[in-house]
Amino acid sequence: MAKFIQNIVNEIIDQYAYADETNRPWIIGFSGGKDSTVMLQLIWKAISQIKELTGIIKRDIYVVCNDTMVENPVITEYVYRVLDKIEQAAVEQDIPIKVIKTIPRLEDSFWVNLIGRGYPAPNNAFRWCTERLKIKPTSRFLIEQIDEFGEAVILIGTRTAESAQRAKSMKKHAIKGKRLTKHPTQPNTYMYAPIRSLSLEEVWYVINTMESPWGSDNAELFQIYSDASADDYECPTVVTNKEHKSCGQSRFGCWVCTVVKEDKSMSALIDNGLTWLTPLLKFRNQLAAERNIIEHRMPERRNGTAAINGMGPYYPWYRAKVLERLFETQK
Repeated sequence: MAKFIQNIVNEIIDQYAYADETNRPWIIGFSGGKDSTVMLQLIWKAISQIKELTGIIKRDIYVVCNDTMVENPVITEYVYRVLDKIEQAAVEQDIPIKVIKTIPRLEDSFWVNLIGRGYPAPNNAFRWCTERLKIKPTSRFLIEQIDEFGEAVILIGTRTAESAQRAKSMKKHAIKGKRLTKHPTQPNTYMYAPIRSLSLEEVWYVINTMESPWGSDNAELFQIYSDASADDYECPTVVTNKEHKSCGQSRFGCWVCTVVKEDKSMSALIDNGLTWLTPLLKFRNQLAAERNIIEHRMPERRNGTAAINGMGPYYPWYRAKVLERLFETQK
């Protein structure tokens, strides 16, 4: 396993220092989850080895973390602590890694759209949140880098083993014999997936055995996943001691997310003792349950045209009710 991990590190070294002769920056999408943590750890190890071997580190690396402002608070608190450690360790170790935190603009934020504009809670048919909360904030930073350097490389923690759909998507954009693929929408931008070949077991092996180069305790990340694992599935892991149990492969998202049928990770966290999250889950469930009640929806769209099935934005009285509920939940 150690040899297999070193092979990935060697590939990162080659891509960073030799295969690409430009100085275009590397931009790492970092969520603080298992895949982005493993990817950053291996990149950090590669950069440290380059520094040891050559003393020359020519390319800036940006760790970009986007906060939608409605993330699961357990994850937000953990990720912000990790980002502080990354920032500090990069300075101490003299590694060119810079932390960038992005957030949506006020007019794109969740509450401005849901309560202010009356947009119905997102679902698969009207998923207005992803573009505003996630894509646009990071894209703005990306465009700034491209304006400065002409091109940029985004590093993503996606893996072909995640799902058949993910494997198909990665294969579609791959260029034969090349590690970098063209970004599907962003011009002058390339994508690189250094951990694409890792299985779930191997991801957890790295987290459980490799010391965090920025001094975080990876056991805490393992515990968060473990606590958020719903009872109806589990993921066996390569364990390194008897205390490690099945970690689950929970996906953490926004605590208000109504695109998923139910928030299994939040429910599991509550079941595992984090009962203070209960008001958040209750609020989210009410949003989902009341989404398609016609009495809550105006017959016209915001531009004055007739809405499909008479289901336009929420009435102001209902938005006021949601705001009151939100204040109670916050309290």
